[in-house]
Amino acid sequence: MKSYTKHIAVFGSARSGTSWLAEIIARQHRYRLLFEPEHPINTKKGKLISDVYLTKNQNDKQIDAYLKQVFANRVDNDWIAQLSNRKYKRHLWPYIPKKYVIKFVRCNLMAAYISEQFQMPLIHIVRNPYDVISSQQRVKFPWLYDMSSFTNQPQLLDLIWDKYGMSLDDIKKMNDVETLAFRWCLENEVPLQTQAPYAFKHKVVRHETLRGNLQEFLSLCDFFDLEPLENIHDEYTRPSSKTHPKSAIRSNKEAKQKLESADIKKINTILDIFESQQYPRE
Repeated sequence: MKSYTKHIAVFGSARSGTSWLAEIIARQHRYRLLFEPEHPINTKKGKLISDVYLTKNQNDKQIDAYLKQVFANRVDNDWIAQLSNRKYKRHLWPYIPKKYVIKFVRCNLMAAYISEQFQMPLIHIVRNPYDVISSQQRVKFPWLYDMSSFTNQPQLLDLIWDKYGMSLDDIKKMNDVETLAFRWCLENEVPLQTQAPYAFKHKVVRHETLRGNLQEFLSLCDFFDLEPLENIHDEYTRPSSKTHPKSAIRSNKEAKQKLESADIKKINTILDIFESQQYPRE
């Protein structure tokens, strides 16, 4: 299998800082950002990999073929190529990019597979579930609340039942906040708890640590052989293109409590089921 060392994949839940991190890396000259090739509507074959649980013991030729096309910069549309230099289709010229940055928000459950199968460096960015869920409730993307992509995978359902004692009936009864907490756990606890550590070069980073410390980002650049922007000190606090207009990042105001105490209790119940230890309970 070809080694994709000119590539770096950024994984994380929606509203966890994936856009900010991928963009701050990819704004470097001759770095090419491939934006969410797993989007099931905005990409023709994105549904093949969206919310899919895939392990090294499985083999799906369609998925592998699509991922190879993506990583070879052969999948192009307005969604994937957003924020790219598309004049004269320069973003597709094979010898222009020095690095490819692939940004995912619905592929955490196959991050380990991509790491091992494609020997690709990756960053898994994790943000605390309370802020993630609060932000997701604000944007209310319909797909966030749709669990059918997960519940249609028998192997994943078996894993959830065997390890956490949750059944399909439990999932169907969840309200919106519980559903988002469940999604957060699937995307951040399941990959890090139930699978072996990522096989190839990788870092698991916290959004809170990275966002507040430029040196952490520069250390990432050293580790992954990435070239930071010359004016990185000025650019580092710049919001991503996907930051919500009312976000505290844009307003520079301290974020206020956005979740009701009853919602926090529901979130904590789900976190307890998944035995989450990544963040202290609120």
